[in-house]
Amino acid sequence: TQPTQANADLAGMIKFNAEGYEIFNFGKHKGKKVSDILEQEPGYYSWIQNADFPMYTKKVLTSIKLRNFNL
Repeated sequence: TQPTQANADLAGMIKFNAEGYEIFNFGKHKGKKVSDILEQEPGYYSWIQNADFPMYTKKVLTSIKLRNFNL
């Protein structure tokens, strides 16, 4: 069995991988680093923000985006 990954958000839509990076836990980008997808496909952020996702998931995603923007 695979080890359980810690959630980055309350709903488990974003989790931490073994290296401690946030990864998506759903959809076409499942298992991929959130920061990589936000850089490669900026429209994915907007899609999530406008879709029916939990508010806290959107908040976590925004904080990841802002953190990476400030690097």
